[in-house]
Amino acid sequence: ARRGLLLKGGAVLETLGKITAVAFDKTGTLTEGKPKVTDVLAFGRSERDVLSLAAALETGSSHPLAVAILDRAKREAVPVPPTAAASAVAGKAVTGKVGGLSLFLGSPQAAGDRAALSTVQTDQVKSLNDDGKTVSVLLADNQVVGIIAMRDEPRPDAVAGLKALAAVGIKTIMLTGDNKRTAETIGRTLGIEPRGELLPEDKQRIVREMQKQGEVIAKVGDGINDAPALAAADVGIAMGGGTGVALETADAAVLHGRMLDIARMIELSKATMGNIRQNITIALSLKAVFLVTTILGVTGLWPAIVADTGATVLVTANAMRLLAWRGANANVA
Repeated sequence: ARRGLLLKGGAVLETLGKITAVAFDKTGTLTEGKPKVTDVLAFGRSERDVLSLAAALETGSSHPLAVAILDRAKREAVPVPPTAAASAVAGKAVTGKVGGLSLFLGSPQAAGDRAALSTVQTDQVKSLNDDGKTVSVLLADNQVVGIIAMRDEPRPDAVAGLKALAAVGIKTIMLTGDNKRTAETIGRTLGIEPRGELLPEDKQRIVREMQKQGEVIAKVGDGINDAPALAAADVGIAMGGGTGVALETADAAVLHGRMLDIARMIELSKATMGNIRQNITIALSLKAVFLVTTILGVTGLWPAIVADTGATVLVTANAMRLLAWRGANANVA
């Protein structure tokens, strides 16, 4: 805990040392989770209207993309009207009513199921995606009225964290609800296999498929959309600052939100299990030696008792070495 690594029980600690693959969420896990609105495109309305309606839908949400929209609206002093019947469709969109308008804010794919995007709008979405931006489409009464693009930069230690896992033979994969182009852009930047346009149930399915292939998999995420996959994985790991649902569902948590701590957590598990095996060997070996020598009359009863107490002291001292454990990546920022 003093190093910001929280594990919920000994079984989790043991399983971590057996991990062969790690699946990461993107937003807030591989990236900083602090996206910024870069583009607001309006169709038949002003950009301020588009931002105002989007902010109304996102009011009260803690999702990083929602926070980005609300921050932009606040910075530009855009009025945020009250929303009625607001609801979220996990991994897809948010909906609600504002001033008699039925609003929908979600991914281009989800929006396309409700309203056809024009060729120009589709090209604009593609161009924004190619720049590594996450795009949301705003519908009003099933008509496209705006496109909002956001970008979230990778964590400074993301590449180092992935390399630390690769160095010990652990495979990595990125599972995200973002479009495939954005996922591929981030994947190339970080050097990780990307899987994009995934719903929460898709992430869960991929985790189970990897388990069927013999992988012992850890899932790392920070949002409510990650909860099903976190629960399905052999070990679910929540990043610090994640939602309450993610933290509750996960078996472990990286409290400081550092990517390198994933590798450190696995390394700590291996070090702890190795220490336990050493202690068992020390204790059983000493007991076996003095049992035999006492039976043969080489040593008396009291030396055997002293040796037994000494074994306890040795085992305890050996276990205490873990308090000074720092790991191979301790000096990597």
